[in-house]
Amino acid sequence: MARDRTRLRDFQQALALRLRQAAELPQRKSRLAVEVAGKGYLFDLDDISEVAPLTEIAAVPMTRDWFLGVTNVRGGLYAVTDMAAWLGVHTPSDIGARRLILLGQRLGKLRAGLVVSRVVGLRLLDEMSAHDAPLSRTWESASWVDRDGIPWVEVDLARLAIDPEFLQIVH
Repeated sequence: MARDRTRLRDFQQALALRLRQAAELPQRKSRLAVEVAGKGYLFDLDDISEVAPLTEIAAVPMTRDWFLGVTNVRGGLYAVTDMAAWLGVHTPSDIGARRLILLGQRLGKLRAGLVVSRVVGLRLLDEMSAHDAPLSRTWESASWVDRDGIPWVEVDLARLAIDPEFLQIVH
């Protein structure tokens, strides 16, 4: 019994030490990398509530072509925008690879989702190089190049969520 207590105490002390050491390490900034019509974009994970497969989307009449409609995700209705069409790029993509990126609570009460061509995975910003490519939209916050030379544009989803063009879904 005493031996079990000693092992438990040693385990707790080792765990506390590892937690302190982890807290002292510099935080690595990761982003969700997605592809939209062949172009790479990075989204801050704090601004995303979920990445989901496409479900049934109810069309809304008299809206712009890029506004796909509304969908129900676990009882919440989300306005869904096809990001490629919104950007004016109408290239075919693999329907099975397309994903719905749901904007998170941090962005206020806007319940919106972006359809992207595919989710690439996580990318660490400290493993990329800043790129001097010009940013053409107000919601583009930075340009990066990864180790393989692939360019990525970091998206400020908070700025995107208040972009007047993004919010103007009616013709």
